[in-house]
Amino acid sequence: MKLQDLKNKKIVVLGMGINHEKLASHLRKHQIQFDTIEQWKNPDELVTKLEKYQVVFRTPGLPFLSEAVQRVIRRGGRVTSQTQLFFGLCPAPIIGVTGTKGKGTTATLLSKILEMGSGRKIWLAGNIGLDPFDFLEKLRPEDLVVLELSSFQLQDMSRSPHVAVVLKITPEHLDHHRDFREYVLAKENIVKHQKNTDFAVVNYDSEVTREFAKFSLGKIFWNSTEEPVKPGCFIRSEKIILADEKREIEVMQTGEVRLLGRFNLENVTAAIAAAAAVGVSDPVVIREVVSGFEGLPHRLEFVRSVGNVKFYNDSFATTPETTMAALSAFSEPTVLIVGGSEKNADYTQLGSTIAGSKVAALLPIGKTGPRIAESARRAGYRGKILDRAFGNMEEIVVVANEVARPGDVVLLSPASASLDMFSNYKHRGELFKKFVSRLK
Repeated sequence: MKLQDLKNKKIVVLGMGINHEKLASHLRKHQIQFDTIEQWKNPDELVTKLEKYQVVFRTPGLPFLSEAVQRVIRRGGRVTSQTQLFFGLCPAPIIGVTGTKGKGTTATLLSKILEMGSGRKIWLAGNIGLDPFDFLEKLRPEDLVVLELSSFQLQDMSRSPHVAVVLKITPEHLDHHRDFREYVLAKENIVKHQKNTDFAVVNYDSEVTREFAKFSLGKIFWNSTEEPVKPGCFIRSEKIILADEKREIEVMQTGEVRLLGRFNLENVTAAIAAAAAVGVSDPVVIREVVSGFEGLPHRLEFVRSVGNVKFYNDSFATTPETTMAALSAFSEPTVLIVGGSEKNADYTQLGSTIAGSKVAALLPIGKTGPRIAESARRAGYRGKILDRAFGNMEEIVVVANEVARPGDVVLLSPASASLDMFSNYKHRGELFKKFVSRLK
């Protein structure tokens, strides 16, 4: 979509707020008239409000398959998004990163590798970077854009990025998507519209993501922590190897990676493979960047030690799978703070993981906490479960500190969203860090 496609059209932007503020500024700058709809009581009201519009910019929180959106399409209207417009206007190649978790870490690490090794201006956008409309008019064709892409953004995309990076995909946002299959189908748009001059970097270790390679017309690069792959990046004998059809390059030892957890090696190998896809494969550059990268806030973030107890903030863990991965990063006895608002997740496997891990005590919080604790009980968990109604994060931190023994880890890794007690995962994590910093 181009700006001229919007001239003399009846346009509405849904849900201005933080999602569309920059988009709205861009439209105004180019004298494109539009209305806004901030809220609606129910789907029927939204259907009625949209009847007079030819172009609808949907908010990411409104599913593309919702009745209101589909009604617009059936009557010949156009439903688009900020992401679609950016793809249409962006003069530079876009590297898109998707997956259930790890998008921000991978995109950030990749941008740092490219900044040091490509000689090009790199723009990082998404939840962990700028809004792409912040820098759209500064972009040059020789620049590179690294863009984090969610299923919400990808669901109605009719274009794919020049380089698509596909991390592992596990059930997520099932309060938004009807089922896991719909969620995966949304993600597939990151590769489905690629040309033979494009590239796809695909996680080889997941059967779900391996299928993505079939949908791309571009050249495939793989990443794996389990198998040798070519071309791509993999781990063998605790060495990170970058390989093409002719040779292998030992980039570094896995022990040089500062990020905790085996799962983070998936993010590292994906970032390295993506860098290689755009011509950055110097092992000296890659090693320097990766070995100095400490990760992002709220992702297994070390907060501090108090009386030989280490506190970690993993508030970004909003799925069972990410909490299971976090637990695998520790060999020490762990006090696990888990639970939050509902996302219709299945906690059976998480319960089994807790029962078979070194979780010494469980602090279930929020709406899902008791359900997770019960799942752990059924799986045979014999550690402490502090069944009480925690009123706030200060109380949670104090109790966790009281329960922990010297040598333990206290881990906030909720396996759930945050909206029952907090504004978002960042708010939850910041409060955790605030009250941990006050411990004596």
